Amino acid sequence: MPGPHKPPTFFLLTDFGLQDPYVGQMKAVLWSLCPQATILDLSHGVQAHNAVQAGFFLASSWPYLPEGSIGLAVVDPGVGTSRPLLLFEQNKKSVLTPDNGLIGLLLTSQTDCRVWRINSPAPKNEVSATFHGRDVFAPLACRLAEGVEAAELGTEITPADCRSTHWSLAVLHGNQVQATVMHVDGFGNCILNLDCRTWGRRFPAGSSFALLHPRRESVYAVSTYARIPEDSVGLLAGSQGYLELACNQRPCARHLDLAIGDACIIDLG
Repeated sequence: MPGPHKPPTFFLLTDFGLQDPYVGQMKAVLWSLCPQATILDLSHGVQAHNAVQAGFFLASSWPYLPEGSIGLAVVDPGVGTSRPLLLFEQNKKSVLTPDNGLIGLLLTSQTDCRVWRINSPAPKNEVSATFHGRDVFAPLACRLAEGVEAAELGTEITPADCRSTHWSLAVLHGNQVQATVMHVDGFGNCILNLDCRTWGRRFPAGSSFALLHPRRESVYAVSTYARIPEDSVGLLAGSQGYLELACNQRPCARHLDLAIGDACIIDLG
């Protein structure tokens, strides 16, 4: 984490959108408490309450975040309730997040990580029960930036103590892989929870497989979008480190009627 004399870098991941003043108010608190801070907007376009999509955005971006940066991942449908607040730390980077499964993919994709359950904070100002991002996350992030140790803010726990997720790991049943759609990008590509390092070798380019769910259809493993046969579905390694279902110049999500959180079953043959 950055020392007390090093200007911090904060990164923000929310489902707030930009039409309301919520993002601006969070930044205002961060800059009021840490005037020299740099603030990176990772995304504010997460679907409302969608921890699956937020978890994918966070895990796929983690390798590119600068060392020493502190994240505020505020996709928090349980805001104001007794749901715990977590601090995840790995490779000299950290992120504050509600314990709602959002860091599930990080926990399965990163090694040498540590997690703390944050004790009930006592901010100087009144806390809104509907906006912990501004009133709890931002002040806590600034305390971390000032050099406060995680152990002073909470209790270290094991990854197994965090809320479990059903979507962070694909399941292999015999020759059938059950995967989850973590994100549908702007092109309609369906990004699955099949990381390329683990699963890529099972789907070598030039092979074909049978998609069993959501409907029966042939899937062609390819290296580029342009190699997907016309009117067919391709499977390829995407830029975010995960395999994705795609069509050639048309939205695969619409073709297969898939959305974030949906299951896909592929027969390896």
